[in-house]
Amino acid sequence: MAFIKEAKEILKGIKSLFVGMKITGKYMVAPKLTVNYPWETVGKDALEGFRMVIQLVPVPANGTSHKCVGCGMCARSCPSNCIKLDVKQTVEEIELPDGKKKKKVNRELQGFYVDFSLCSVCGLCVEVCPTKTLTFSNYPYIVGTERNEFVYDILKEFNQRYGKEQKNGT
Repeated sequence: MAFIKEAKEILKGIKSLFVGMKITGKYMVAPKLTVNYPWETVGKDALEGFRMVIQLVPVPANGTSHKCVGCGMCARSCPSNCIKLDVKQTVEEIELPDGKKKKKVNRELQGFYVDFSLCSVCGLCVEVCPTKTLTFSNYPYIVGTERNEFVYDILKEFNQRYGKEQKNGT
Protein backbone atom coordinates (compact mmCIF):
# COMPACT_ATOMS: atom_id res chain seq x y z
CA MET A 1 0.00 0.00 0.00
CA ALA A 2 2.79 2.45 0.87
CA PHE A 3 4.61 1.43 -2.32
CA ILE A 4 1.61 2.40 -4.52
CA LYS A 5 1.28 5.74 -2.73
CA GLU A 6 5.00 6.50 -3.28
CA ALA A 7 4.78 5.44 -6.93
CA LYS A 8 1.85 7.83 -7.49
CA GLU A 9 3.84 10.67 -5.91
CA ILE A 10 6.85 9.89 -8.15
CA LEU A 11 4.65 9.81 -11.27
CA LYS A 12 2.99 13.07 -10.22
CA GLY A 13 6.46 14.67 -9.79
CA ILE A 14 7.62 13.38 -13.20
CA LYS A 15 4.46 14.76 -14.84
CA SER A 16 5.05 18.14 -13.15
CA LEU A 17 8.67 18.11 -14.37
CA PHE A 18 7.59 17.52 -17.99
CA VAL A 19 4.92 20.23 -17.80
CA GLY A 20 7.55 22.70 -16.58
CA MET A 21 10.04 21.58 -19.25
CA LYS A 22 7.34 22.04 -21.94
CA ILE A 23 6.70 25.63 -20.82
CA THR A 24 10.45 26.37 -20.65
CA GLY A 25 11.02 24.83 -24.08
CA LYS A 26 8.23 26.96 -25.57
CA TYR A 27 9.86 30.17 -24.34
CA MET A 28 13.34 29.06 -25.42
CA VAL A 29 12.30 28.91 -29.08
CA ALA A 30 10.00 31.97 -28.98
CA PRO A 31 11.37 35.27 -30.39
CA LYS A 32 13.18 37.52 -27.88
CA LEU A 33 11.29 40.41 -26.34
CA THR A 34 14.29 42.20 -24.88
CA VAL A 35 17.47 43.65 -26.36
CA ASN A 36 21.00 43.55 -25.05
CA TYR A 37 21.56 47.31 -24.78
CA PRO A 38 23.96 49.00 -25.70
CA TRP A 39 25.08 46.35 -28.20
CA GLU A 40 21.58 46.05 -29.67
CA THR A 41 18.91 48.71 -30.11
CA VAL A 42 15.19 48.62 -30.70
CA GLY A 43 13.95 49.34 -34.22
CA LYS A 44 11.78 52.42 -34.88
CA ASP A 45 8.78 50.25 -35.82
CA ALA A 46 8.82 48.62 -32.37
CA LEU A 47 8.55 52.04 -30.67
CA GLU A 48 5.31 53.15 -32.31
CA GLY A 49 3.28 53.43 -29.09
CA PHE A 50 6.19 54.20 -26.78
CA ARG A 51 6.15 57.59 -25.07
CA MET A 52 8.89 59.12 -23.02
CA VAL A 53 10.40 62.59 -22.99
CA ILE A 54 8.36 65.53 -24.21
CA GLN A 55 9.51 67.68 -27.09
CA LEU A 56 8.38 70.76 -28.97
CA VAL A 57 6.47 70.21 -32.21
CA PRO A 58 7.83 72.02 -35.27
CA VAL A 59 5.44 74.21 -37.28
CA PRO A 60 4.70 73.36 -40.05
CA ALA A 61 5.43 69.64 -39.64
CA ASN A 62 8.82 70.01 -41.32
CA GLY A 63 9.38 73.62 -40.24
CA THR A 64 11.93 75.21 -37.96
CA SER A 65 9.76 77.15 -35.49
CA HIS A 66 7.31 76.23 -32.72
CA LYS A 67 4.07 77.72 -31.40
CA CYS A 68 4.88 77.84 -27.67
CA VAL A 69 3.60 81.14 -26.27
CA GLY A 70 5.07 80.66 -22.80
CA CYS A 71 1.70 80.58 -21.05
CA GLY A 72 2.89 78.09 -18.41
CA MET A 73 -0.18 75.85 -18.50
CA CYS A 74 2.08 72.81 -18.81
CA ALA A 75 4.06 73.76 -15.69
CA ARG A 76 0.90 74.50 -13.67
CA SER A 77 -0.75 71.21 -14.62
CA CYS A 78 2.30 69.04 -13.86
CA PRO A 79 1.68 66.94 -10.72
CA SER A 80 5.41 66.19 -10.38
CA ASN A 81 6.37 69.89 -10.62
CA CYS A 82 9.17 69.00 -13.02
CA ILE A 83 8.59 71.70 -15.69
CA LYS A 84 10.12 75.16 -15.40
CA LEU A 85 9.76 77.86 -18.04
CA ASP A 86 12.06 80.82 -18.57
CA VAL A 87 9.93 83.46 -20.28
CA LYS A 88 10.96 86.99 -21.21
CA GLN A 89 7.89 89.16 -20.82
CA THR A 90 7.55 92.66 -22.24
CA VAL A 91 4.59 95.02 -22.08
CA GLU A 92 3.88 97.52 -24.84
CA GLU A 93 1.11 100.03 -25.27
CA ILE A 94 -0.88 99.85 -28.47
CA GLU A 95 -3.08 102.66 -29.67
CA LEU A 96 -6.42 101.41 -30.92
CA PRO A 97 -8.22 103.01 -33.90
CA ASP A 98 -10.66 104.76 -31.54
CA GLY A 99 -7.76 106.52 -29.77
CA LYS A 100 -7.75 104.38 -26.63
CA LYS A 101 -4.56 102.73 -25.48
CA LYS A 102 -4.29 99.07 -24.67
CA LYS A 103 -1.46 97.16 -23.00
CA LYS A 104 -0.20 94.14 -24.90
CA VAL A 105 1.92 91.52 -23.16
CA ASN A 106 4.52 89.81 -25.33
CA ARG A 107 6.13 86.60 -24.11
CA GLU A 108 9.22 85.03 -25.60
CA LEU A 109 10.34 81.59 -24.49
CA GLN A 110 13.98 81.65 -23.36
CA GLY A 111 14.18 78.16 -21.84
CA PHE A 112 11.92 75.14 -21.31
CA TYR A 113 13.39 72.92 -18.60
CA VAL A 114 12.06 69.46 -17.75
CA ASP A 115 13.51 67.29 -14.98
CA PHE A 116 12.95 63.75 -16.24
CA SER A 117 14.19 62.26 -12.97
CA LEU A 118 10.91 63.55 -11.47
CA CYS A 119 8.61 63.20 -14.51
CA SER A 120 5.99 60.47 -14.23
CA VAL A 121 5.16 60.63 -17.98
CA CYS A 122 1.49 61.22 -17.15
CA GLY A 123 0.90 63.36 -20.25
CA LEU A 124 -1.02 66.20 -18.59
CA CYS A 125 1.39 68.78 -20.01
CA VAL A 126 0.79 67.48 -23.54
CA GLU A 127 -3.00 67.40 -23.08
CA VAL A 128 -3.34 70.87 -21.51
CA CYS A 129 -1.14 72.76 -24.00
CA PRO A 130 -3.45 75.30 -25.72
CA THR A 131 -1.27 75.55 -28.84
CA LYS A 132 -0.60 71.79 -29.09
CA THR A 133 3.12 72.53 -29.06
CA LEU A 134 4.14 69.56 -26.89
CA THR A 135 4.27 65.90 -27.86
CA PHE A 136 5.97 62.75 -26.65
CA SER A 137 9.11 61.53 -28.34
CA ASN A 138 9.72 57.85 -28.83
CA TYR A 139 13.40 58.07 -27.93
CA PRO A 140 13.97 55.41 -25.23
CA TYR A 141 17.66 55.90 -24.51
CA ILE A 142 17.78 58.43 -21.70
CA VAL A 143 20.84 57.62 -19.62
CA GLY A 144 22.92 59.40 -17.04
CA THR A 145 25.03 58.79 -13.99
CA GLU A 146 23.95 61.84 -12.00
CA ARG A 147 20.54 63.29 -11.29
CA ASN A 148 21.30 66.69 -12.88
CA GLU A 149 21.92 64.94 -16.23
CA PHE A 150 18.16 64.35 -16.49
CA VAL A 151 17.27 68.05 -16.55
CA TYR A 152 16.72 68.84 -20.22
CA ASP A 153 16.22 72.18 -21.92
CA ILE A 154 13.84 71.04 -24.64
CA LEU A 155 13.93 74.49 -26.28
CA LYS A 156 17.70 74.20 -26.69
CA GLU A 157 17.34 70.67 -28.08
CA PHE A 158 14.64 71.90 -30.48
CA ASN A 159 16.96 74.65 -31.72
CA GLN A 160 19.81 72.18 -32.17
CA ARG A 161 17.57 69.73 -34.01
CA TYR A 162 16.05 72.26 -36.40
CA GLY A 163 18.93 74.67 -36.98
CA LYS A 164 20.34 77.75 -35.34
CA GLU A 165 18.60 79.87 -32.69
CA GLN A 166 14.92 80.13 -33.56
CA LYS A 167 12.20 82.51 -32.45
CA ASN A 168 8.85 81.13 -31.43
CA GLY A 169 6.28 80.84 -34.18
CA THR A 170 3.39 82.74 -32.62
